[in-house]
Amino acid sequence: MSVDVSSLHAYQEDGSADPQSLSSALTGPLGNLEIRPQEIQVLADGRRVGFTVREFQVFMVLAERDDHVVRRAEIYARVWGGDMKERDRSVDVFVRKVRNKLAQISPGWTYIHTHFGIGYRFAAVAPTESYRDGNHSAPTGSADAGLH
Repeated sequence: MSVDVSSLHAYQEDGSADPQSLSSALTGPLGNLEIRPQEIQVLADGRRVGFTVREFQVFMVLAERDDHVVRRAEIYARVWGGDMKERDRSVDVFVRKVRNKLAQISPGWTYIHTHFGIGYRFAAVAPTESYRDGNHSAPTGSADAGLH
């Protein structure tokens, strides 16, 4: 996947990232997801996920760094602008919202992985065969299965 990380530095007047600048540079699918930055939309198997603008921004910061851990403070700086205050849970709240919406539209898929004390990593992990057959336990084989 080709990523233009410099596009993440375009901020709106309030210091937050401009969703349109969060990336025309993603190329190729991310698992079963299709990203349409110009429309501020993410599709899962052709169905709209329904992110708010802020949720889309958080999703894009992670997706553009596919399979790389992104520190919470970096996510905050790129989405909200400025430094994250001590004990601020904004990133965690919005990551949870993004996860919940993705889980509703793509049961069994895992996209955002927690790296405790560090941040989050985007990596699309497809449901296992047993999940598709009705066993709804967490996917296995991921280094941090259960940490999502």
